Amino acid sequence: MEERACKRIAVQVGCWLVEMDSASCFHTFDLSEGGVCINTDEPFPVGRVVTLQFFTPKDAAPVSITAEVVWSQLEPTAGMGLRFTDPGPKELQIIKEFTAILGRRK
Repeated sequence: MEERACKRIAVQVGCWLVEMDSASCFHTFDLSEGGVCINTDEPFPVGRVVTLQFFTPKDAAPVSITAEVVWSQLEPTAGMGLRFTDPGPKELQIIKEFTAILGRRK
């Protein structure tokens, strides 16, 4: 059994990966304090650095966190895993609160 440093919570929330002057919209399938896994037909290459943006029910402004692609696959299900590279205390607190709310909904 795989041990994770941060508990993952399944979510269905729109998010954007922003690079320079472009953005791609996705739906996440799990989120933790350490990162996020994203379903996509066209995963980015490992090592790519992006800014993840998403909204929570509590905030009108998007949460923005820099993340690095740490795995990318097409089979059996296309997707990629992103590790948050340096989330600030505010961003970590927002993620903790968001995952706590989602965890209670199960």
